[in-house]
Amino acid sequence: MSLTAAFTEAVLPVLGIAVVGYLLGSRTGLDVGPVNTLGLYVLVPALAFHSIATTDLGGGAVAKLVVGVVGYALVMVALAWGVGRLTGQSGPLLGALMLAAAFPNSGFVGIPLSEFAFGATGRTTAVLYLTVQNLVVYTLGVYIASGGADGDARAAVREVFRLPLLYAVVAAVAVRAAGLVPPADAAAMETLGLMGEASIPVMLLVLGIQLSETDVTAVSRSVTPTALKLVVAPLVGVAVALLLAFEDPVVAKVFVLESATPAAVLPLALTIEYADGTVDGVTAPEYLSTAIFTTTAASVVVLTLLIAVLQSGLVV
Repeated sequence: MSLTAAFTEAVLPVLGIAVVGYLLGSRTGLDVGPVNTLGLYVLVPALAFHSIATTDLGGGAVAKLVVGVVGYALVMVALAWGVGRLTGQSGPLLGALMLAAAFPNSGFVGIPLSEFAFGATGRTTAVLYLTVQNLVVYTLGVYIASGGADGDARAAVREVFRLPLLYAVVAAVAVRAAGLVPPADAAAMETLGLMGEASIPVMLLVLGIQLSETDVTAVSRSVTPTALKLVVAPLVGVAVALLLAFEDPVVAKVFVLESATPAAVLPLALTIEYADGTVDGVTAPEYLSTAIFTTTAASVVVLTLLIAVLQSGLVV
């Protein structure tokens, strides 16, 4: 795939809808909360159930995805900690750096991008990636955001069990295992399919609205997390994919693409909740929100190049 095709067929649709969300948020001051709740509690779970119930992915691929997502996060946390210490980061800002580097935006950016670039298999792989990542965010991510010292942070781990996404995945796996998946033209499956398709534009609109609320007055402080997220992270994703040797090359490509997406939004909520104090007049939420904005903006070029390379089969 050429760079032009990679941009117009995969990146441009994602960018276009996100820009609409950005303009909507900046011009109207729309509260993103209810829209985000609709996506998290209704549309994304419907997408997850329908995608997994109808996918051709086997148990081996799913197991490797679990290992890959966890392994990728651990490697990126270790690298970010090392880079942070070398550059003089400490306290809550070091935690924010690790969160920005380790957790890609596998949902709001990754799912639509994977579907546009790699079709139904791409979407299903991205949904599974997001599900596993959520488990890691609400465990390791909470520990990092809280500095590992706040006993109350354990309560946040329970949040993952409040989100319908986990139960939608479990239900879909159970239905497949029992051979009880309804026909594709059944009313229930068609309804879930329509709801799932709606989640793609809604997630991108939410991303744009969230970015419109970001303070980017100190973009220079996001140089380190941007380099880690958009340069180092894709290389780590490739290394993990090659090490796991996915049987389906599309799954391997999507794994790399998901790992290379910009910094995730969910860890920002964790830093707001658990990270206290400032370093040189900067709080962890300010540092992370700037990193999210910068990596998202810069990812347009990086992801276009990466999709072209992945589609050509030069890497995995």
